[in-house]
Amino acid sequence: MKKLNLISLLIISSFLLIDKVNCQNKTLIGIDYVNEFVDGDLRPGVGLNLARTFTERSSIEIGAYYRTYVQSVNLYIDNSVYDFDIAERHLSIPVLYKFSSRIINVYVGSSFEMFLDWKQKQSSSNLAVDNYTIDPDYNFGLMLKIGKDLRLADKLVFEPEIRFNPIFIIGRLYFGLGLNLKYEI
Repeated sequence: MKKLNLISLLIISSFLLIDKVNCQNKTLIGIDYVNEFVDGDLRPGVGLNLARTFTERSSIEIGAYYRTYVQSVNLYIDNSVYDFDIAERHLSIPVLYKFSSRIINVYVGSSFEMFLDWKQKQSSSNLAVDNYTIDPDYNFGLMLKIGKDLRLADKLVFEPEIRFNPIFIIGRLYFGLGLNLKYEI
């Protein structure tokens, strides 16, 4: 819970530090549907993001994304091997700088990933896993996104994007597509 409070404080304070004198400042809130490949599996995800422009070409975007990952586990008991699939649930929080041009938008920044929960998906036997953890339960990575704004209405923007997000400590590489719908508030 302390981690979540710290993350919330960082997100709120980053938006308060941005200069509000510039008349071109805009705040956009968005929802993002994501399909990412990780270890050869396609994993869908969903997230929310908040963006604040501070010049014509520069902005900051902070997001919160729900991710899943399927971990195959082998358990050896009495010279027998038992296979389990564990569905991990993660919260990914990227903090990104966005450079906008007429042709494309480029985002780059860090991402913080936190292990939330798990569930056993399947097993090669009737055995059930009653405890599962990962160590550490939080990880850091980098994120790079390339997208293109398509204005649908005066305050509504659709942005398809390509995403690349390596997570360092656990060695996972997420690569995929996102469909982002943003509304200017």
